[in-house]
Amino acid sequence: MEERSTPKATAEATGGKAPAAGLSRRRFLHLSGLGVASLPLLHFESTPARAAATAKPKLLSWEDLYRERWTWDRVAKGSHGWLNCRSACNWDLYVKDGIVVREEQAANYEASEPGVPDFNPRGCQKGACYTEVMYGPSRLTVPLKRAGERGEGKWKQIGWDQALREIAEKLIDICQRYGGEALVQDLGPHFDLGATNAARNRFFGMLGASLPDDWAEIGDLNIGATLSLGIPHIGGSSDEWFLSDFLVVWMMNPSVTQMSDAHFLYEAKYNGAELAVIDPVYSATAMHADQWVPIRPGSDAALGLATARHIWESGRIDLDYVREQTDLPILVRLDTGRFLRESDLRTGGADDLLYLWDSKQDALVPAPGSQGNDERVKLFLEGLEPVIEGRFEVDLADGTRIGVAPVGSLLREHLDPWTFERAAAVTGLDAAVVEQFAEGFAAAERPMVLSSWGSNRYLHSDLINRTKLLCLSLKGAIGKKGAGYHSTGWVGIDGFGQVAQDAGEGFIGTLRGMAKVFGSAKVIGMLVDQIAGKKSEAQVQHELTRHLTTGEDSCLTNSASQNYKFQGLADDLAREQDHLYPQPLAAYVAESEAKGWMPTHPAKGTRPRCWVTGGSNVLRRTNLPQRMLETLWPGLELVIDVNQKHTFTGLHADYLLPAAGYYEKPGIKYSVAYVPYLHYCDRAVKPVGEAKDEWELYSLLAREIQRIAQERNLEPTQGCGTQTVELKTFADRFSFAGEYGPEDVEAVNQLILEKSPSAEGMTVESLKKTGIAKYRSVGGMGIQENLFNSDWKGEGMMRALTDMSEQRWRWPTLTGRQQCYIDHPWFIGAGESLPDHKESPKAGGDHPFQFVSCHSRWSVHSVWRDTTMLLRLQRGEPVVYLNPAEAQRLGVEDGAWAEISNDYGSILMRAKHSAMVRPTVAYYFHAWEPHQFPEHKSYKWLIPGLMNPLHFAGGEGHLGWFFGQYTPGTHVQDTRVAIAPSNGPQRQGEQS
Repeated sequence: MEERSTPKATAEATGGKAPAAGLSRRRFLHLSGLGVASLPLLHFESTPARAAATAKPKLLSWEDLYRERWTWDRVAKGSHGWLNCRSACNWDLYVKDGIVVREEQAANYEASEPGVPDFNPRGCQKGACYTEVMYGPSRLTVPLKRAGERGEGKWKQIGWDQALREIAEKLIDICQRYGGEALVQDLGPHFDLGATNAARNRFFGMLGASLPDDWAEIGDLNIGATLSLGIPHIGGSSDEWFLSDFLVVWMMNPSVTQMSDAHFLYEAKYNGAELAVIDPVYSATAMHADQWVPIRPGSDAALGLATARHIWESGRIDLDYVREQTDLPILVRLDTGRFLRESDLRTGGADDLLYLWDSKQDALVPAPGSQGNDERVKLFLEGLEPVIEGRFEVDLADGTRIGVAPVGSLLREHLDPWTFERAAAVTGLDAAVVEQFAEGFAAAERPMVLSSWGSNRYLHSDLINRTKLLCLSLKGAIGKKGAGYHSTGWVGIDGFGQVAQDAGEGFIGTLRGMAKVFGSAKVIGMLVDQIAGKKSEAQVQHELTRHLTTGEDSCLTNSASQNYKFQGLADDLAREQDHLYPQPLAAYVAESEAKGWMPTHPAKGTRPRCWVTGGSNVLRRTNLPQRMLETLWPGLELVIDVNQKHTFTGLHADYLLPAAGYYEKPGIKYSVAYVPYLHYCDRAVKPVGEAKDEWELYSLLAREIQRIAQERNLEPTQGCGTQTVELKTFADRFSFAGEYGPEDVEAVNQLILEKSPSAEGMTVESLKKTGIAKYRSVGGMGIQENLFNSDWKGEGMMRALTDMSEQRWRWPTLTGRQQCYIDHPWFIGAGESLPDHKESPKAGGDHPFQFVSCHSRWSVHSVWRDTTMLLRLQRGEPVVYLNPAEAQRLGVEDGAWAEISNDYGSILMRAKHSAMVRPTVAYYFHAWEPHQFPEHKSYKWLIPGLMNPLHFAGGEGHLGWFFGQYTPGTHVQDTRVAIAPSNGPQRQGEQS
């Protein structure tokens, strides 16, 4: 068969960079080796529909041409389902001759409440030109098999039958030799909540494959929120922003990353709100701010501590709220730094029953709402008046008398040094700027902080986010309408999890699974507590999710441990950060592993042997990918990329399987809560070339596995934990005993809707007409679904956390409250029991520039990164933004090549002078493909991705492994680099 080339050939042919804006489409196709003759793009082929089109009357004038352009055969409803975009948007897709010829925003959203703006319009320039990706030159349209070395870019076209047969044989072989957990399903950031993604999870879950948690590995997981509130994914719909009177956009840039929602910020200003933006860069959001706070990168906690001090010192704390909702009244032992527990006071006492000091009785009393308090399970104080400052003495069970103090006393003392002047010295701001911000926050009635995924990418981001939440807690803002914290909430689509995780064993198998779950004493206890009114339904759902995802048969694992063990990063990380904590990183990891705090799969003396990626691009996003290519990749016996387009990861794969694009497969857009509507993606057109949707693909692959297993009479293989995998009935179970075949993707979507309370009454047929429907409830509490608002039934503004703030159910923390103080021994030993400022370490060496990234305006991850239409709106290739004065001092001209280097090597990028960047910062937009850089080396080649060892902690309260909620990750914003002028890439035959 004919050999083909992919992005490597493209990059080499264009001098290691993206094609110039003026390059013709035909010339680019020729250079990339994906010419019209070899790439079966349907819109280039002769089809009956197009043949019919040629029979139309001749176009006699430009008017006829214009009228012809504005005709179409049908309009479908759609969105961008398999995409890591938080702004779900409804689009009209205009189809002509089997091709989507235009996409247009659909403005059919309503206002949640009178007096609040509606959600129209929704959409961005990326969604408006997705067809450029769909029909673009890097589109993957046929199955390809590697014909050379990995990364060489040589491919052979094969048919689906051959691809499925060979892949099935290799999957079976790996499962037999190593067990199913040696298969790694790289979920990545792109997914939906419909049948196609459920198929992937269902398929690999049934094989017992490992599923790493990419939330933290990418750097998106808000551990600070988990430590403070017990949950990381917080916030209701974005129209709530409109009601705030002091909006703080802190490490977020909605004008770029949430274009569909940003108007609520500016409408809030018209409503009288003050807008403050805290960002080292004068961003597209900062330009609209009343206050821009150009803070030194990584020093945000100092600003938060000074603000918290000012709120307290100026008498603006909400004392009633603080007493009831926060841990400030909880007593801490002054000898150990640990919370005072019932087990300290009497033999056999509970470890999770905590205490406060009641001023009315002048006595020690169990804290209402603490996890071990079965008498007062809610936060109502009812007759109590807890103190938040003071010092008291208590007698322990052994007769020892010790001193105790409320968290509030420790916090007040901790905050005392954080004057405006000290914060200014740390942050690089003027003291007057710090004071202005702090006073605005303290004076506000409804302060709100927007702090999304980009806020978690410093080693000490947890401390930074804990200080933000502290300021809000002192103001009584969390859970209050028009106030609080938005870090991106999610609505529960319960049916997705049920379809993805169902073992396919029919009624008897379902009963067996239920018996295994509900036979657990822990689960029975949860249900009894709910019946007795000691726990809410949402609390039980949350606890049950944690229980099920941490069980012995769970294949879920954390990416950081997987990368640490198998990617070859341990020595780099030890050199970078062992001096920062009381113990080396290896010691923390070893203790965590020995105590079973953090799971690592594969765990049975093996390593990853197969890597399957889809909607992902691990070699683009991982830190120090050269280590992954050198250490992990050679041990992989099978690498599969299921994708709609060619990627850098695909370049290093063994098989490329073409996936249907966003407009080519039915699906359910993932359920971020910023817009309270479910978005359905209809199949507007057939997939390009031979592409298939994932439900069909994995259904066929399941059939092939079953056929081979039956022919060979194979014995069951081993999956994760105690799981055994019966391959001879694999396809029967995958298809729900044959009920849902490869072509039944819409029927499976309907099944997901029917099993989801948040989608009650919705049907695929009705959604195909409207594209959207308002959620009926917030759904169940799950891995990322943490809204905790059981009162919302589809009417009014969708808010978060009212179960705790209004109904007074306990928070999912050890104290049952918003928790400022962490008493885990690791945190005490590291000096992080209270939120504090710690300097950003110099990852990559002691170099003068901090290498700071941001999400791009012109792409969602790498999906649009090579799209000519959007490349024309920027410099057309990767650039680093430098302050003009510093660039001049370095001798780096605007548009010239710059060498960026640190202890890990050097790369080349074009420089762009920009006054929006503060000195000592080198700023770049992320997600460029490595093959768009000279020598295929992107900025990731310089970033070690630090790991916070405290995030390996577990064993106490809410600290412990929980997929998507509490797991170690990697942190990129601490990287330091040097910058020098360069002559650019050396081409063959040139001398350096």
